[in-house]
Amino acid sequence: MIRWLIFCAGMLLLAGTVVAAPPALPAANSREPVEISADRLEADDLAKTLVFIGHAVAKQGDVTITGDRLTIHYLPEGGDVERIVAEGNVRIVQGERVATGQRGEYFRAEERIVLTGTPRVSEGSNSVQGHEITLFIKENRSVVKGGADGRVNAVFQPRGEGAR
Repeated sequence: MIRWLIFCAGMLLLAGTVVAAPPALPAANSREPVEISADRLEADDLAKTLVFIGHAVAKQGDVTITGDRLTIHYLPEGGDVERIVAEGNVRIVQGERVATGQRGEYFRAEERIVLTGTPRVSEGSNSVQGHEITLFIKENRSVVKGGADGRVNAVFQPRGEGAR
């Protein structure tokens, strides 16, 4: 179960790379260790959850995710991770790529991440924000939905001299 926790935590950490920039994603099955720390860990085998509570920080290589709470939901058969939920002041960082929101949910089977709670993804001075940002990892695409006013906001800076 712990290796799936590590794998899926790493996948959640990749969220910032999909929307903010087109460069290649780092390997999801990275052999680098995942370090997770929090004020408290609650493991509930009956509910099939691991909950890291209070200043939760997960790191793998150059990717870091922080939040008030990180919950791992795993399947009864074999302990594979079903989904991961990061809640409260969620921040995913890889280099200049930063994704923020109040909630981030990773669905393993679909390789899909949904960010809500004033989500924003940025790289350098480029950014996109809306009511909900959905990242489709396998497809290297994203969908940003507007809120009550139906608006999505994005800022894209030219890449330098001669950029169009």
